[in-house]
Amino acid sequence: MDALQLRNFKDFLLLYNQISEMCFKKCANTFLSREITSDEDLCVSNCAQKYIHANHKIMEIFMEVQPVMVRKRMEEINTAQTELETQNQEIKVEQNNNTS
Repeated sequence: MDALQLRNFKDFLLLYNQISEMCFKKCANTFLSREITSDEDLCVSNCAQKYIHANHKIMEIFMEVQPVMVRKRMEEINTAQTELETQNQEIKVEQNNNTS
């Protein structure tokens, strides 16, 4: 298993554990029986569906916004690099003028 697959698996497990814990805390109201009541079952189902749906929406938006953010960051880096090159050239010109 390569590093990317391992990271994705860890992310999946983290999300799964978060959903499980959140829905358990919200839906498990009584421990008088070993069996899951129909209300608890429905609550867990709705809770997990909402959480997964929200996660999908967030990922959709992230996938739309990420390329814009990356492009903007690349433009900032290119601008900073151009400014540094300009400054270096100005310094070289000053040094050549001072040595002449």
